[in-house]
Amino acid sequence: MRRHGLRFPCPSRADGRPLSIAHRGASAHAAENTLEAFRVAAGLGADMWEIDVHLTRDGVAVISHDPALGHTVGVDARIEALDLADLRALAPDMPTLDETIALASKLGQALYVEVKARGAGAVTIRRLMAAGFQSAVLGSFMIDEVRDLVDAVCPFPVSVLVPLGMDPFALAAQTGADIIHLCWERGGERPQDLVTQVLLQQARELDLGIVLWHEARRAVLDELIDMPVLGICTNNPEMMARLDPLRALGIQTVFHRGANRFAPENTVSAGRLAFELGADYLELDVRQSADGALVVIHDATVDRTTNGTGRVADMTLSELRALDAGSWFSRFHSGEKLPTLREMIALCQSYGRQMYIEIKAADPVNVIALVEEMGFLADCFFWSHDTEILRNVRAVSHNARIRSTATDYPTLDILKAHLGPAIVEFHPDDFCQRAAECRALGMTPMLQYFGEDPEIFRQILLLRPPMLNLDRADLLLAACAGGKLAGDSHGNAIRDAG
Repeated sequence: MRRHGLRFPCPSRADGRPLSIAHRGASAHAAENTLEAFRVAAGLGADMWEIDVHLTRDGVAVISHDPALGHTVGVDARIEALDLADLRALAPDMPTLDETIALASKLGQALYVEVKARGAGAVTIRRLMAAGFQSAVLGSFMIDEVRDLVDAVCPFPVSVLVPLGMDPFALAAQTGADIIHLCWERGGERPQDLVTQVLLQQARELDLGIVLWHEARRAVLDELIDMPVLGICTNNPEMMARLDPLRALGIQTVFHRGANRFAPENTVSAGRLAFELGADYLELDVRQSADGALVVIHDATVDRTTNGTGRVADMTLSELRALDAGSWFSRFHSGEKLPTLREMIALCQSYGRQMYIEIKAADPVNVIALVEEMGFLADCFFWSHDTEILRNVRAVSHNARIRSTATDYPTLDILKAHLGPAIVEFHPDDFCQRAAECRALGMTPMLQYFGEDPEIFRQILLLRPPMLNLDRADLLLAACAGGKLAGDSHGNAIRDAG
């Protein structure tokens, strides 16, 4: 940092990688600059939230990108012209800075504050200090505001936001900022090429930190992550907080109904998010419509996860597709559709990933026919609560991979002889005792844990199961970030979990 001896230094990661700065929260998955967007960002592995601060007429700092309410609530009114009480009546989901600071403190997140209104920087400093909050950066496009922060000896690092085409070093010299924030996302298909070695070296020589624009293009982001910068903004923090390190430990992850904590279960959104987080397998549930279509939904009725009512088996595909399968989860996901199995297989194939198909109520002949038509048989495995369905899967296809449950059989020998499964699911207490025997019989043990105990997730990493079927991807991310990924192969918490 240019201003040496800052009272509160810039936040950083222990592993030296750039900070994942969630742009207006996880704004690809929740309404931007809301407490929900910030909660989702934390769950998706963000280190820091980028927030925009305006001032109400009565001087309260609130979080909003725009100075007016037209974009968020469709009201023609400016924040600066409203007292907080009036603003809350019009935009109840708009948080105050104090509320955001409190949530960041609770969730262990840092704050990257873009000052949007003159004078909001000084108010932000006072509120941060009053809350005892130390992990923050303040910045702005407004040159005078940045200069005022530096002249006031802001105890937090100060950044100047640099539009495309502007000289970042000239702006740094003009303002005295500690950080140049390069807002160059519109710099063509390869904006990363604008961050040259010459630029990086000059920043080092001037003791300037670098923060990069909000990015959601996988190819671009993969190159940015390797750069020696402080942080990268993104609407999709999951793209920086992936589970890829688990593969080095031989652990394949199975996401139950997709990333169902962050998107409506069994939807394309939940599947896509699971893969962006690094899931190896997408688990989903298949039922058959009245006209024989294979649709993805867990329940026998549409009542819980759509805006409709009735049994799936009594409705045609057209009727099912007319339903809203997202608004029950959040307003942000309103309009999400029930997907077909064909669509979800295509999604898996686009990512080069695999699928765990639970057949709830569908003809196995139709399921296997579709899977084979799409060339997907080797990339999926099957299970059903209905043993007759599984027997029919095996009768239809000798090559289909089947999953069995260890607790359904007195011995693993009997289990293997029944359907010749490729994968055997164990609950935590059984895994420690029987996984080795399962491997010796030529079957892959899969540990299933749908609980929420962070300590058990840490112990699971020590066990290194070859497959892990989980419901809480956020807790697995937290375990990966907060604990060692190698160590003793025994876990008391696992053995006590049953």
